Amino acid sequence: MLFQNEEASLKLDIVNYEFPADGGDPTSDDRNWLVLRCTWNDEDGNVVKDSNSCLLTYELREMTAGLKVLNAGIKDFYASSFVEPYFEVTAQAEEDGFLVDVSFYLPNTMDGSDTAELEARMTKAEMTALIDELDQLCAKYPDRM
Repeated sequence: MLFQNEEASLKLDIVNYEFPADGGDPTSDDRNWLVLRCTWNDEDGNVVKDSNSCLLTYELREMTAGLKVLNAGIKDFYASSFVEPYFEVTAQAEEDGFLVDVSFYLPNTMDGSDTAELEARMTKAEMTALIDELDQLCAKYPDRM
């Protein structure tokens, strides 16, 4: 997932489940946490990389569905409501595309910058490409029981 504007970019990759298939508490969501890796190129030219297990498999599907509804014009606003507040996405329809705000908590940085935040404008084609990428991630990371 790449979000960018003229000054900065925020790239998020889902790299794996947090626990192996047989790890974590089988009676909880433990097996369904996903690890997101962030690469943030900020406005000052600094590059920060960090990871955080802050998204559940079903939240990935909910975000994908919410952005599909937005992209189809059925609703004009989407806001994530993830269990953990460390990754947030809001998007709203504009005349010629979408305004997207993304925030990602950087738990391991030592320089005082603990949150990557970005506002990006996306065209309909860019939103469609993002949704296609999210669909592939949903297929790659299904819910584990």
